[in-house]
Amino acid sequence: MPSGVVLFRKSVCFLLVANEGEGVATSLVMPSKETPAGVTATLIGLAILGAVLLVWLLNFWGIILLFGILGVTTGTYTRTVPGFHALVLLNHFSGNQRAVFQGMNFTLPWESATQEIDLRVDLKEVCEESYASQDALMNAKYVYTVRPDVSGSNPGENVILYASYETDAIRQSARALFSMLLSDHFGKNSGPALLDKDFINKETFQHDPGRSLIAEFERDHAVKVTVRLENSNFSPKTQEARDSMSRASSFSNAVQRLIDGGMSRSEAEKVAKLMNLPGVKEYLFNVHAPDFRRS
Repeated sequence: MPSGVVLFRKSVCFLLVANEGEGVATSLVMPSKETPAGVTATLIGLAILGAVLLVWLLNFWGIILLFGILGVTTGTYTRTVPGFHALVLLNHFSGNQRAVFQGMNFTLPWESATQEIDLRVDLKEVCEESYASQDALMNAKYVYTVRPDVSGSNPGENVILYASYETDAIRQSARALFSMLLSDHFGKNSGPALLDKDFINKETFQHDPGRSLIAEFERDHAVKVTVRLENSNFSPKTQEARDSMSRASSFSNAVQRLIDGGMSRSEAEKVAKLMNLPGVKEYLFNVHAPDFRRS
């Protein structure tokens, strides 16, 4: 991992929550709904045990009563999850957790819901920060999004891992990672490369070590991440200093060219000031003094 030391950083971030369809979220493919074999076997066993007990006590009427009980207590052994959501269940006997997805899911009577997660939601943050490069102070603006990852062969485990973090903790960790990568890049570069946002995006986020660190962050937090540098400019004071240096260089070049053209240095400097320095004007006065005598 690179040693990301931020020499100077001023951060201003704006957090937005964006639903899918607003242009910031990627397409979402929901995982298939599968009831664990152990849950199915336990529910069937409970139903058979109840049927045997009721038939032994009430004969045929026990079967009728069993169906009535199953109909009234549906909420005890099923959970309905809204579309594009996931629900984390806790087994109070074993202490294990599992995740179920949209639709009706069979659950054990001793399982309860601990957290419902909207999988359509991206955490989108717009950050404006200042970084010290080799020869300038840069203002950078970048945007990143974070969403739960339900792809792969174990989407339920991913949801549980994601739910184990506070949303603010994930956001702060992501911002710290991206800020470190940008700080490292600006600290190693100077000149025009600091203004080329396409080059910065490729070098910082799409090539190693940045690409590997982002992939590691996604695995550790069970998320999908997108990050993009939107703007990179010199800070106002840096730009002012660069403008002053540019004007000084332009003034020197103009004076030398005028001297080469045949002017004296005093005349060349006067003309160059009129051409390059704002607010510089030359006023000519004609004085009529007929009685003035030079002694």
